[in-house]
Amino acid sequence: MTAVNQSLHIVWQKIKSQLIVVMSFLLAAVWYCRSLYAYIAQLLKWWSRYLQRKFKKNLSVLAEVDLLGYCAREWKGETKQARQMKEAYEELFWRYHIKYIRQVRRDNYCALRAVLFQVFSQGICFPSWMKERDILKWIEVSGVKDHDERGNMCNILFSDESKEYKMYEAIKFIMLYQVVEAYEQMKNEQEHVPILFSLLFARDTSSDPLSFMMNHLNSIGDTGGLEQVEMFLLGYLLEVKIRVYRLYKLHTEEFQVNYPEECHRDWQEISLLTEDDHHYHIPIIRI
Repeated sequence: MTAVNQSLHIVWQKIKSQLIVVMSFLLAAVWYCRSLYAYIAQLLKWWSRYLQRKFKKNLSVLAEVDLLGYCAREWKGETKQARQMKEAYEELFWRYHIKYIRQVRRDNYCALRAVLFQVFSQGICFPSWMKERDILKWIEVSGVKDHDERGNMCNILFSDESKEYKMYEAIKFIMLYQVVEAYEQMKNEQEHVPILFSLLFARDTSSDPLSFMMNHLNSIGDTGGLEQVEMFLLGYLLEVKIRVYRLYKLHTEEFQVNYPEECHRDWQEISLLTEDDHHYHIPIIRI
């Protein structure tokens, strides 16, 4: 009987040892799975944030945000400038029915970007003279009839820096083309030339097309943006009226200006807002 008990005890000890090994293995496996799960979850979270940062960084025109909410975030405090900007944004909201704003990347292309984004997103066709002379060579997003599809195409276009900058350089080429034509017309006194070209050639730094290109056009996007005369020229060649709300000019006649001032009734209108005449955003009007 004693020998039987000893045998059972030995068997039980072996079983117990094996159970301990199995339990240890299971616990280790559970711990490993939990650690692996936590690592994968952390990796997915990091990757998601990375993609969001990358997309947000590359998208040069952001989605609509509430105008007054944007103002509250950007202009905190009670300095004289902050109070003026808050008053200007409230003026846009209540008097001009501007309820939302699209932020545009702050670089030297921002004026061109803000204008062209609206031309595409609103389905505004390029002037017929561009097509006739075969100057413009890219897919016309503006020709897409469906609003949502056109919006998606705009987001794709304005998140691809390479395509975006090629587009801006094409527009600069067209601006030079217009200046050369106007210069020749003024020299030969062939026909009436819009006053904006008189203003452009009146500058010592752009008295002819070559100096305009060297001193102004080449620097756009690199060391400088569009000056007011170039804004007139851009509106003229695209055949759109560019209405700009200049917030730092609140309570003056220059708070709202149009580029160009001479425009046809059938030209469509797009809007920009600026706090300093250097960086521009897109105001969204909702009645």
